[in-house]
Amino acid sequence: MLDYPVPANEAQRLAVLHQLKLLDTPDDPVFDRVTRLVTQLLNVPIATVTLIDADRQWIKSRVGTDTRETPRSVAFCSHTIAEGASLVVEDARQDPRFSANPLVDCENGIRFYAGIPLITSEGYALGSLCAVDTQPRPLCEEELAALKDLTGILNDEIRLREHLTQEQQRRAASQRELDALHRSLEEQIERRTRELNLVIESAYDAYISADENYRVLDWNRAATAMFGWSPHETLGQPLHALIFPQGVPPYDETKPIELNAYRRDGLEMPVEVRMKSLRIEGKKRYSLFLHDITERRQLERMRDREARQDVLTLLPNRRALDERLPEAMARVRRLNQPLAALFLDLDGFKAVNDRYGHAAGDELLREIAKRLRHSVRETDYVARWAGDEFVMILEGMAPEAMLGLAEKLIQTIETPIRVGDLSLSVSTSIGVASYAPASEETAQELLKRADVAMYDAKHAGKAQVKVAD
Repeated sequence: MLDYPVPANEAQRLAVLHQLKLLDTPDDPVFDRVTRLVTQLLNVPIATVTLIDADRQWIKSRVGTDTRETPRSVAFCSHTIAEGASLVVEDARQDPRFSANPLVDCENGIRFYAGIPLITSEGYALGSLCAVDTQPRPLCEEELAALKDLTGILNDEIRLREHLTQEQQRRAASQRELDALHRSLEEQIERRTRELNLVIESAYDAYISADENYRVLDWNRAATAMFGWSPHETLGQPLHALIFPQGVPPYDETKPIELNAYRRDGLEMPVEVRMKSLRIEGKKRYSLFLHDITERRQLERMRDREARQDVLTLLPNRRALDERLPEAMARVRRLNQPLAALFLDLDGFKAVNDRYGHAAGDELLREIAKRLRHSVRETDYVARWAGDEFVMILEGMAPEAMLGLAEKLIQTIETPIRVGDLSLSVSTSIGVASYAPASEETAQELLKRADVAMYDAKHAGKAQVKVAD
């Protein structure tokens, strides 16, 4: 007999879970960023993103634990997905559902648990975003709201992946149809000309037939809708005069290529092109199938941007900084220009959070981010490192100007911030590390020096600037 509840839609839920291919996958920055935020915002030692499989709990993202999976029978999240709502256990030893659980009845076992289900667009609960502590504790409304907001971020990511999966399935189905059509063209071109013309004319993708000089022989309705040229305007015209001004690209008949084509109005359009060559009555012919991939490119750019953007402040995140800093260092080495990294840590931010709550703290961080962006040049780079820490990368600025800017930043941040009826005040300690283009210092070493200098500034009384050796 099962000792955990099972959702009524279990079969459909598992089908969606496996379809999304989230199980047994590498670490993902989107999920990892959220679990880190959970530990910071709720001040808990452990945070996880779990997925409930048929007989196991697999942990997609984790902070504070090395466990990758557990039996489903001991998973708190089995109850969370069955209820389909928030589950808060303030003391697991006092809860008859969990008091005998081996994850509870052990040294440093689970005492506190808060879980919010991860819900697909069709309402299936796949797993949970969890906050865990080895000590019993209450969960205030602000903390629960923060946990739900972070779960909303993950739900948006899961639904985006659902959309991409569905799009891939549609593309795969379309591709299978096109492959069958290509085989038909090659094997039965003469015998089934009328039937083929009917299929091509009603196809979702643009179809173009061309002679050996790439002059148009056939142009279907989808091509007209996609590029704006009517069939009678295209017949006999070279493709380079219509959609490929740089000439017909090199192609591989075994796989599609992606490139930009041009509409009649001059606008560029990203397309996926599958091209085949064949001979009919001794003459070479080309068949081109073109699929508009504008939406797919937009989704890819959106995911790429979100993976490199801090969700709270909209500044570049630590991953983006790790990519940008080595590029900047290489640039100043080539140009023999100065570069400095400024490491900023807010003084008094924890007191604001403790006194006024995380919502006020979040608004304060957003305002600080705006002030930092407006205090530097467009060529300078501002990123959120973690929590209340920020990093600036300054290129081509004289050392004395860097110090002047740092002092100005202290004054800028000390200006009180209005959040509703509240007036919030914090300061900042700044560590400055200059990079010598002739040195062999790595990006991580440069940031470490700036970080150490920042702690020197804190120990010296806060709201100060310290320059790294």
